[in-house]
Amino acid sequence: CDAAAMAVLFAKYDPPYVVNFAAESHVDRSIEDPGIFAQTNAMGTVTMLNAAMRAWQLTGGFGDHRFLQVSTDEVYGSLSLEEPDVFFREDTPLDPHSPYSASKAAADMFVKAYGDTYGMPVNITRCSNNYGPYQFPEKLIPLMISNALEHRSLPVYGDGENVRDWIYVEDHCKAIDLVLHRSEPGQVYN
Repeated sequence: CDAAAMAVLFAKYDPPYVVNFAAESHVDRSIEDPGIFAQTNAMGTVTMLNAAMRAWQLTGGFGDHRFLQVSTDEVYGSLSLEEPDVFFREDTPLDPHSPYSASKAAADMFVKAYGDTYGMPVNITRCSNNYGPYQFPEKLIPLMISNALEHRSLPVYGDGENVRDWIYVEDHCKAIDLVLHRSEPGQVYN
């Protein structure tokens, strides 16, 4: 969210790509304080888009530059338990159900708008939940493991009927790299 700091970094390093992983991502905390999520996820993305656009235009235009927004499948809402064979697709309408997913959907819409309005070469990835080493302990898998090891209760979210998909973090990073280097600008990838 610090536009001045971003301008300095772009001037110093002239990055050909921006991969915006930055996000507040804990749904429970988004319910407690939605403003932090709107600021970081939506306005932080706008700050990054502006910094990239200004820097790249100063160096001769967009050329081979790329802005990749790392989003979440939670922007689509919830899958139906009545239709277990139905999955989210890239053209599934956005239907966020928490302040977290709403802030990520807002960021996605800004990224799309910069592509449409300014011709900025952008992509969006929408991934399911990641797991892997060094994951923050408030996240579901490390929380469940640590609670089980310490003989504490295992929390159930909602009515226990939620469906979650998971991807190993290195697999997600490989997919991001593939989108960054081999995709057409303007595309969304789940």
